[in-house]
Amino acid sequence: MSEREGPVRRWIGTGVLAVCLIAQWPGPVLSAEEGQESTESPVLMPPVIVQAQPIGKDGTGSLGLREQSSGSSRLGVTLREIPASIDVITQQTMQERGLRTVSEAVQAATGVIVNDLGVNPGAFSMRGFTNQQIRLLFDGLSLGPTGFVTRPRDSWNLERIEILKGPASVLYGEGAVAGMVNLVTKRPVRELTGSEAYFSYGSFNTLRAGVGSGGRLGTDKLHYRVDLSYQNGDSYLGPQGTPFTFWNMTSAVLYDVTSRFSLELSFDIAYDRQRPYWGTPLVPSSFATQGVNGVVSTTDGRTVDQRMLRTNYNVQDADMSALTTWTKLKATWAPTEFVQLRNQAYYYTAKRDWMNAETYTFNGGTQLVDRDRFQVQHDQSVIGDRLELLLTHPIGTFKNRFVAGIDFTYVDFTRPSFFSAAGGSVDPFSPVAGLFGGGTMATQTARILTTALFAEDQFNLTESLKVVAGMRTDYINLTREFFTTAGALNPGQSFDQHFSPTTWRAGLVYDILPQVTLYGQYATAADPVGGSLFGLRSNQQFDLATGHQWEVGAKGQFFNHRAEWTVAYFDIVRDNILTQISQTASVNVGRQSSKGVEFDAAVRVTDAWRVQGNVTFLSAKFDEFNQLSGGNVVSRNGNRPFEVPQAVGNLWTIYRVPTPIPFDLGAAWRYVGDRYVDAANSIRLHAYMTADAWVTVPYKQFWITLRGRNLFDKAYGLFGSTFYPDQVLIGAPRTVELSVMGRF
Repeated sequence: MSEREGPVRRWIGTGVLAVCLIAQWPGPVLSAEEGQESTESPVLMPPVIVQAQPIGKDGTGSLGLREQSSGSSRLGVTLREIPASIDVITQQTMQERGLRTVSEAVQAATGVIVNDLGVNPGAFSMRGFTNQQIRLLFDGLSLGPTGFVTRPRDSWNLERIEILKGPASVLYGEGAVAGMVNLVTKRPVRELTGSEAYFSYGSFNTLRAGVGSGGRLGTDKLHYRVDLSYQNGDSYLGPQGTPFTFWNMTSAVLYDVTSRFSLELSFDIAYDRQRPYWGTPLVPSSFATQGVNGVVSTTDGRTVDQRMLRTNYNVQDADMSALTTWTKLKATWAPTEFVQLRNQAYYYTAKRDWMNAETYTFNGGTQLVDRDRFQVQHDQSVIGDRLELLLTHPIGTFKNRFVAGIDFTYVDFTRPSFFSAAGGSVDPFSPVAGLFGGGTMATQTARILTTALFAEDQFNLTESLKVVAGMRTDYINLTREFFTTAGALNPGQSFDQHFSPTTWRAGLVYDILPQVTLYGQYATAADPVGGSLFGLRSNQQFDLATGHQWEVGAKGQFFNHRAEWTVAYFDIVRDNILTQISQTASVNVGRQSSKGVEFDAAVRVTDAWRVQGNVTFLSAKFDEFNQLSGGNVVSRNGNRPFEVPQAVGNLWTIYRVPTPIPFDLGAAWRYVGDRYVDAANSIRLHAYMTADAWVTVPYKQFWITLRGRNLFDKAYGLFGSTFYPDQVLIGAPRTVELSVMGRF
């Protein structure tokens, strides 16, 4: 057992003990929105009594337009008042629909797909952009580029996930051209108390468990929240499988020093480890005697072979693992009714490891699969502080909300790595995994000091017309150092770089009817041309890429608030991207654009029947982009960017069968359009649709669910990467699981 696996057993034991000590059932559940017992017909899955700000009066089946999104605006306004497209996936929704991980939960949002490739698990794609152009936040704070800080994570520890579409640099700085994903952790809530536990077992020995509790600690002034989650299992791949283990503890205490001053101290720790799957090799059609139709098409006739479809070609001692800690002190002081000061000081650490054979290329001459060897480690720490001043006093007779602040972060990042293209070859059908081997690693470092000034304002011209604006200026100092395998500094690759982007957004929100709001917004963004500041190299010392977006839309309710809907049209352009001008030189004068339409709706048709769905149609392209191919510079103008579908849709329905012991029948469908793996558009993953179904039966305070995923056992290409063009990730086959949820 490794040093990092040792704590797992202790945390499991702690979780079992916590279940045994869970508090008594608290009685009738009060509405957090009204502070009184709900009189609506009860839903089968009860309100999550430990969740702050439940979305919708019944906790589910609503888009939550009357609720707040802390990650989309710091002004404390509702989703309906923000001139942007926002999705909120609550803990209740995750439990009801069986969204076990962050990746599964985020894909419930409108137009979002997720890549779980081992190099950066949980990278997102939306509105025509991917990965580093989307910012990942933890409780509203940025800890680094998405491709570096994303990890496999259980959804149990989250209160909700907020997804803001479109440029978010005005809120979170560089790297948010297409939007942001904010993971909001369960924290203490003064009015709510209770405990809950969860256990499930499913196909491929997949086990999942969670326990959580929140309430008062002996006095009305002190509140706590603690949650533990654990996942363990294998997978559908052979011969050595892909075993994995995830565990996560989140905890916090909230102390009301006075009625106007509070402190919240939180500590979170997470660990994940697995032997990852990096994809299935593409082979010539002449070799694939059992070719699988409807998965991938290539201009050179390659495909995937059924005989290789469920094979993992990684080495036996492969590793992808991480241990992260996250400590935060949050202070809130409201000296008057109209003034509030908020401060968050935090410290984050991460140790990440990869040691794999990552690339698999079929060799037509030898009829074998050639592999490489790649090892990399991350040792990262982040220290930061954000101070905000919120003013809600009217200006004359006009309502106004204003927030301004300063954001400070210092990142210390060290990255040793080793790569060898000569990783040996294995039989396509009976691969001998072998061991990694390895060699001497060379180290790169990044030291990033960022100071930012920001402000937002919402001004009511009338009761129904609001002007919303924001601006942010970042001062970024980057120091990059490269060392040789002997440990000597390489001055030719090492450098200092300074950036000072200013981004802004402005919009109008107009309540054209009491239940219908129109909005429009213009927003700008900035991000590094080379992907991320952590990975910037000396030949990428260019100005930041810039982005801007126009968006117009509408949000509304009808059917006595039993139905909510949103619709949006957007047009995003990212300028100054890198484009090749010769075999040895690139300049940042390229351009990429995307435009599309998004629609989302949730309807409680009857007290027993709820339906929700969303769909996105978009057109994305490279407007000006050249690439080196076969020794020549080739234009990719007009091509679709990689891993961008033209259509994405989700549909869910839940019906409560009115028997003496009522039970729920649920179903979900997901459609993802075709995507290209490369900028040349020569490798295309076909569109696919999957279907899930479940039945949930109550027994006292327990809910037992039998769930099936990918019911029709569809074989489909989940993801392909331009960095791994000779292989594609194949989605999971049909699986089943049985789970039990208890609230006490």
